[in-house]
Amino acid sequence: MRSCVLMSAFMLTLGSGLAQAQSAPAVTPLANEEAVAFIKGKNLNSVRLAGGEPYLQFKEDGTMYGNNGGSSDSGKWKVEDGKLCMSWRKWEYEGCGKLVRVGDAVQHLYPDGASVHLIFKK
Repeated sequence: MRSCVLMSAFMLTLGSGLAQAQSAPAVTPLANEEAVAFIKGKNLNSVRLAGGEPYLQFKEDGTMYGNNGGSSDSGKWKVEDGKLCMSWRKWEYEGCGKLVRVGDAVQHLYPDGASVHLIFKK
């Protein structure tokens, strides 16, 4: 009887672990070409985890414009090795972070790769 209870608990734990693994969306880095196609010439709405929902315009000439709750800025962008590099004039961000697909969303990671900077909305 005790072995049945232990086996049931093990199977329940194993089953819940599999359910969690199946429910977490896959994280897939964008290849350089995919990243350029996603950004170049696009106007994108996003969510910034540190606060705000910036509207970003990535022009084909490598310049960009952003507006976040009445604050606006401009700067330059480029894609290198699948990383989106941005340099703003006033806003406090300069660096290159990976673009990754998580489910249906594309996320821009901070240069440290450990945390999310922006989530681009569809």
